[in-house]
Amino acid sequence: MQRSERRILTTHTGRLPNPLNIRELLAARATNPAQFDALVQGGVADLVRKQVALKNDLHSDGEFWKARDQMYYDSRATGVAMQPVTADKPAWLLAHQLERQMPEFREFYAIYDAVGNTPMPGVTLQPATHRAVVTGPLEYRGQGAIKHEIAVVKAGIAAAGASVDDFFFPLLSPGWVAHFLGNEYYQTEEAYFYALADFCQGDYEAVVEAGFVLQIDDPALVTRFGMANPPLSIAAYRKHVDMRIEATNYALRHIPEDRIRYHTCWGSWHTPHTTDLPFRHVIDLMLKVKAQAYSVEAADVRHQLDWQLWEDVKLPEGKIYIPGVVAHKTTTIEPPELVADRIVTYARIMGRENVIAGTDCGYGNRVYPDIGWAKMRSVAEGAALASHQLWPRGS
Repeated sequence: MQRSERRILTTHTGRLPNPLNIRELLAARATNPAQFDALVQGGVADLVRKQVALKNDLHSDGEFWKARDQMYYDSRATGVAMQPVTADKPAWLLAHQLERQMPEFREFYAIYDAVGNTPMPGVTLQPATHRAVVTGPLEYRGQGAIKHEIAVVKAGIAAAGASVDDFFFPLLSPGWVAHFLGNEYYQTEEAYFYALADFCQGDYEAVVEAGFVLQIDDPALVTRFGMANPPLSIAAYRKHVDMRIEATNYALRHIPEDRIRYHTCWGSWHTPHTTDLPFRHVIDLMLKVKAQAYSVEAADVRHQLDWQLWEDVKLPEGKIYIPGVVAHKTTTIEPPELVADRIVTYARIMGRENVIAGTDCGYGNRVYPDIGWAKMRSVAEGAALASHQLWPRGS
């Protein structure tokens, strides 16, 4: 995995703004696989060129082509069915939880539930009518689907003249798959999460075998605390997190640590976040995840002071930290000087070679596209300023 050896490298968390033809692309996914592959390849190539032009160092394919529907589950495993959404069985774990946590913001949520984060060009959000549920043994069908997807993405990277060596490929953790996939088959949570680990393992290994760095997306590390019904104590939640991390590490057991980066954040919803779980309650557990690099939300005002924790918690030898230096919950563009200050703060605690400038979460579907690209430019400019401070001439 690349490190900041001569300057501060830059990256993001994977999701990028949609291509302009996203409606055509999504329509082709269900009706014309060959056209879909061609559109994905072209979209990846365009997004790669954009990342290079904005001086981003460690890229992704943009993730705009991914979906979690019956087609996705059927391509990978048995045992998943779609069921109608009901009042007591929402489409995903988060639904209706935040309103109950923060009743003082009821008027806000009445609007937010209808509008969502940020209206996206080319995409019309409709309320979910069905939810995915495990109704039988979750048995992996093999790597055929992921290998096909990887081939399409690689073709897009090659068309842009880029190298896979500069790319990471994000996939969901078992804990975050459970955010979207209900369980009506496994008798215990532990059995369910290990089944999800088996479900994820083949895709994880295919990504690394193809030459990518694997990114494990796991907002569940912190966000599931507020979704528990009934609520959990901190001690009970830590025990639950520990089990989920063990299941994640089980899925990663055949992959070298230096081919894995791990991402967590407090969610992409543009809401008050007054009930976010403080990072101090799980920072030690996060470091148990089998990964060389950890990408963590750090620019949002609810978490901007989390750097102070690292004055007491030492980043283990050989690890890399990727703090978010721009936020995805605001349309304000962070000035490069602020970005540089955030980078230098972490570098002085952890060592400059151990820090890569990142983002709190993905740009796509979280801020307007032009805002997202402007934030990426600011990260690069801020990293350049920080590098001048951290590598004085001749050092």
